[in-house]
Amino acid sequence: MKKQRRHHVQFTNKGYSRRGILSLAGSAVSLIWLIYALCQTSRLGDQTGNLIGGIGALVLVLQFAAFVTAIRANREEDVFLGIPKVALVVAILMLLLWIAIYGLGISMLLGIL
Repeated sequence: MKKQRRHHVQFTNKGYSRRGILSLAGSAVSLIWLIYALCQTSRLGDQTGNLIGGIGALVLVLQFAAFVTAIRANREEDVFLGIPKVALVVAILMLLLWIAIYGLGISMLLGIL
């Protein structure tokens, strides 16, 4: 006797989290800026310190906003949680990286390292 296949189809009203996508985009902008800043500082040396540092501070604030948005995206209901979870992990990693860079910069400024 042939075994019948049953296709399990589930209909849902879930959508993609706009906050998660926004957070992921903010983290991507932060990563692009970090790569650009590292390339410019290695190429131009001490001449770009104030400009890169000033705009980098704005990117740090952007990354903190992306982190908060990712937390809020994970609390949403009726959305697929894949994008918000990835956005939260990327936001945490980028925020820690920016904090480490600024910590290193402050320690170099104070002469600790």
